[in-house]
Amino acid sequence: MITDYTESNFAGIEHGNGVAVIRFHAPWCEPCRRSENQFDEAVTHFPAAVRAGKINVMQAPVLAAKYAVWGLPVVLIFKDGQEFARISGPQPASVFGEAVHNALL
Repeated sequence: MITDYTESNFAGIEHGNGVAVIRFHAPWCEPCRRSENQFDEAVTHFPAAVRAGKINVMQAPVLAAKYAVWGLPVVLIFKDGQEFARISGPQPASVFGEAVHNALL
């Protein structure tokens, strides 16, 4: 399941345990729209314990600034509340899967 995160419900990721994969995007971003299916496909293969979500930077500009998200799309992988990896630009699903695998080690 993919959760839509905002500034009001993101604290669970920042202060939580385990692995979370968060995709920053915007509705006007063409590369975001073109690559959304790759992210959605990757999420279906993650273990159940991995939290997955999306953040629309237009609705959460404070989070975008806090994590220095200047280009889109960007996927941040958090491990125990800390940024573990950053994947910029459109990527195949396998790139997300490999990063999650490494975070789970």
